[in-house]
Amino acid sequence: MDGLRHRVVGLPATIKGVPAAMVEAVRMRQTDENLDNKFGTHVWSNEDLDPVMPERRNWTTWTFFSYWIGESWGASTWSVGSSMVAGGLIWYDAMIAIIIGHLIGSILTIWNGRGGSIYHIGFPVWIRAIFGPWGGMIPVGVRCILDLVWFGIQTYFGALFLDIVFQCVFGHSWTNLHNSLPESSGTTTRFMVAYFLYWCFQFGSAFFRPDQLRWLITLKAFTIPFACLGLFIWSLVRSGGPGSFQAIAPLGSATSNRKEALAWAIVAAINNAINGEFGPLIASEPDITRYSKRPRDQIVGQMLAAPWSASLTATMGIIAASCTGKIFGTAYWTPAGILQAILDENNNPKTKFAVFLVAFTFMVGQVGTNFIANLIPFGVDASGLAPRYINIVRGQIICCVIGGWCMVPWKVLVSGAVFLSCITGMGIFMGCLVGIMLGDYFFVRKGNYFIADLYTSNPDGRYWYFRGWHWRAYVAYICGIFLPFPGFLGTLGVKSMAAPLGPAMKLYNVGYLTSTFTGMAVYTVLCKISPPHNVAEAKTMPFEYMGKMEVLHGISRGNRDSEDIEDIAVTEEKKL
Repeated sequence: MDGLRHRVVGLPATIKGVPAAMVEAVRMRQTDENLDNKFGTHVWSNEDLDPVMPERRNWTTWTFFSYWIGESWGASTWSVGSSMVAGGLIWYDAMIAIIIGHLIGSILTIWNGRGGSIYHIGFPVWIRAIFGPWGGMIPVGVRCILDLVWFGIQTYFGALFLDIVFQCVFGHSWTNLHNSLPESSGTTTRFMVAYFLYWCFQFGSAFFRPDQLRWLITLKAFTIPFACLGLFIWSLVRSGGPGSFQAIAPLGSATSNRKEALAWAIVAAINNAINGEFGPLIASEPDITRYSKRPRDQIVGQMLAAPWSASLTATMGIIAASCTGKIFGTAYWTPAGILQAILDENNNPKTKFAVFLVAFTFMVGQVGTNFIANLIPFGVDASGLAPRYINIVRGQIICCVIGGWCMVPWKVLVSGAVFLSCITGMGIFMGCLVGIMLGDYFFVRKGNYFIADLYTSNPDGRYWYFRGWHWRAYVAYICGIFLPFPGFLGTLGVKSMAAPLGPAMKLYNVGYLTSTFTGMAVYTVLCKISPPHNVAEAKTMPFEYMGKMEVLHGISRGNRDSEDIEDIAVTEEKKL
């Protein structure tokens, strides 16, 4: 273990241009002192980046099953299918696309979560093995930006449900609240009050780590399906059955090649189903699976829930949209839209109470969605960018503040169509990243990683490459996004790239899968042709051999002053 001590080399605990007193004020002293005691000056680690200790690995098969039930039976998934039909797809084509897309997304999710469940490290540490310690900062930074934007958007959706809750409780006293904001703000005083209160409501979740909020995941899994089913059954009973599904799709004009257009629309729907429900979560899956009690828990739990639950919810959304078109004359794609229409039509006490229960359940569910999908990834990623100053809790607080307010989601969703297209289209950047991660784990290193070398800035470290950058990973990354990138520009307004059936848009319509498998193939081939110096050692070992004897460096909970590194041998029988 002395070798580990010498390999871990840090950087000065100062920031150029920032007063030393300010740097000292924000530095995590206790964590910093503990790291100094063990390793000397060390900036690549803190308690949230180190491998998860055995006593904190409490995510079981049921936890992962509950996670996907709660995540899939929600407002975002509900609207996926109906928006596809609204875009012109026939309802059964949309259902087929959703089922295929969610099955592919589930497989990629479980595949990419394998390493986290074996080595118990998160995405920002994992990426160091592939891109290098410094090179990994860019993918982590991209992921942070996406987390911030989507946190704000999900908070906006949660505030919509709180607004409905207040309508049920306070009636006209709430709906007639005077608006003192200008039209240019893109919102109203009433909604901003609801938004602020909802932001405060979910802010408390920022102070917890994933292993501390399993109860929230279980609560969401038990409650949100009843809200979805209740809304779905009401729509069926009230309408007497679905109306014409084409009533929720625009008429549009006939194309010269309708079959080709329909085929590419289905392909695009499959891609959107993967990117919309699974895309950001696939890359950061190790942030969740690192808490697995056993590797098989994440496999069984997610496979039992992820493929079918999201598809079922999206299908209910399609049928409910058709029913609401028959009831109200206008199809509503979202649960919030349906609940608001019910209140506008009939606000008697019984109706208000029923709407209150459903809206409140969805509102609480949004807290769980934001916590898992955005707060945790940003907290871990931000910790990876500045481990001496940010732990996961501090990172989550930063996400709440910046994502909730600086991203101005009420403006983005109302008038920021180009910006929203940009953020949605960035799935190609994350898909390519997933492909490279999968190629590195399964085809290049056979699942063998030397964990201690992921926390060192010593040039002799196995993953230091060239000054902390791995050129093969970046060549593969550029190749992966090269093919769908012109179509991505087309969605941002570059007219020469925006032809619906042009080559650029066709490649973009399968952008997530194209970038994923292109990145995987290019990276694997490059590592075969020009192997990194650290690959030969890993390839001589059996698959995941290193994962069966892992070294977890951390401070014993029973002796906070100990300078010893805790060696924990995990036998093959216990792992499997």
